[in-house]
Amino acid sequence: MEPASIAAQLRELAMYYELDGDRHRAFAYDKAAKSIDATQGLQRLIDEGRLEELPNIGPSTARVIAELSRTGRVAVLDRMRTQWPSVVIELATLPKVGVQKARKIFKSLTPPDLDAVAAMCRSGVISELPGFGKVSEQKILQSIEERKLNGTRVILVEAEDHAASLAHHLRSDPAISRVEICGPVRRWCEVVDVLAYAVMSKDRDRERATNDVANRLAEFGLVTSVDRSSDPLVGFVAGGLKCEIHVAAPGRFGWTMIEATGSRAHVSQLRERAVERGIDLTKLDADDEALVYRALGLPWLPPEVRDGTDEIAAAVAGDDFSDLITLDDITVASHCHTTESDGKNSLVDMVRGAAERGFDAITITDHSANASYANGLDLDRLRAQAADIAALDTPDALVMHGTEADILEDGTIDVPPEMIGKLGVIIASVHQRYKLDEDGMTRRVIAAMKQPYFKIWGHPLGRLVLRRDPIAVRIDEVLDALAESRGAIEINGDPYRLDLDPENVRRAARRGIQFVLASDAHSVRAIAAVRYAVGLARRARLRKKDVINARPAGEVIDLIRPNPS
Repeated sequence: MEPASIAAQLRELAMYYELDGDRHRAFAYDKAAKSIDATQGLQRLIDEGRLEELPNIGPSTARVIAELSRTGRVAVLDRMRTQWPSVVIELATLPKVGVQKARKIFKSLTPPDLDAVAAMCRSGVISELPGFGKVSEQKILQSIEERKLNGTRVILVEAEDHAASLAHHLRSDPAISRVEICGPVRRWCEVVDVLAYAVMSKDRDRERATNDVANRLAEFGLVTSVDRSSDPLVGFVAGGLKCEIHVAAPGRFGWTMIEATGSRAHVSQLRERAVERGIDLTKLDADDEALVYRALGLPWLPPEVRDGTDEIAAAVAGDDFSDLITLDDITVASHCHTTESDGKNSLVDMVRGAAERGFDAITITDHSANASYANGLDLDRLRAQAADIAALDTPDALVMHGTEADILEDGTIDVPPEMIGKLGVIIASVHQRYKLDEDGMTRRVIAAMKQPYFKIWGHPLGRLVLRRDPIAVRIDEVLDALAESRGAIEINGDPYRLDLDPENVRRAARRGIQFVLASDAHSVRAIAAVRYAVGLARRARLRKKDVINARPAGEVIDLIRPNPS
């Protein structure tokens, strides 16, 4: 079982204990879930019996985690699920409901599912319970209707783990011959509202096969409900995330996988193209996607570009997207922090970590002095760090010394002037917003982009996916300023940032602006987050030629050096 699924089941246990009134255990399991989320190499710790070395993990919690990892279930959780049906968990995870209200509704009315709760809201039954009223009743109904319509949304990094865990569960059924993760996860979407799969059963009778797959889906511990009448099959996991299972007819896995992967617009355009050619896609014998696209007169299209915008027109015009940027193209691990500012690993560890992950070079860019909250480096410490880098004895990878410098309120970049010509790279980032309106923020960022030296605009819009909105800025004006100056744009692969978004990347690319794909790594482990930057870049149709750190490391050094004019 994947770590994210283990953590989800620990949180489920925490919820059950809170329903039982055992706040102490509820708190303990919730803290244990957070530890699992933050742990690297969980399986190794389990195998070596070292789980109790983790914070908030005691002997009993360790036994539960080990059992979940080994078998995918644990007796205490099975017992709790019997005591508290899935409707309670579904209610408790709804906005504006919570554990206590869910407990009261279930104890008083014992609804079998959310549909029953919705019916009770419509008939006014919920508002008659002590502590409830018409307003709370309407809010509960609204939450249920929104959940039914849209499910819930999670960020990509969380969706990946959940998707992998359910895929593993489905694959372990001997009656299922193939399972592929599709949908927004396969397309590298920043926000995922559905876990989609293409599934092939060994049973050639599609009705029996669909029933077998539905049974297997219902057996997954985190699945709270399954709609067997829908096509594709629809299930919901605890917390409300929707699952869609597309069951393929024998010999037709290709179309099933395309249908489960592409956006609605992409799939609709393919259907229209099939009608024009007299092809019934549901009856097209094709075991892989390439055969389907070929039948439609198209090259195989990478999942990342299947968004329904211009990819089919581009393919018809001769673009097969075969030269999109790949992870293997990236030569330099960009935007890496050390313990000198707010990183978790030392300079030596970060350099070694980059080399072990196949990078030829690394940029060390700790925070600038203005970032006092992140232990930013002043002039003396920046000079001392440069000396430390120069003193490295045959480093495992080339080291480019730089800074992630704050863009100050007036648009100046927080770099000591005497260091600009000595640094190997300057990443200019907005960290504090200073309550600026759109006009003020636009002037500020334009001023930064016009600074007369090469700079990389770091995590450009400052968003945290589903948690913090991007800065208010007229981005076209900023892009115009950068295109006329010296600089590049960072695509930040931190899974909580994923910034710049593909739509704005395409706007920048049309102006000829170059890009750097970065991890914004604050630990050795996080260097690998550059894969998310690659996913965003592929969605934006970037090619190797568009990405500075896809060139040989020596060229990258020359291209990104500030070297003031």
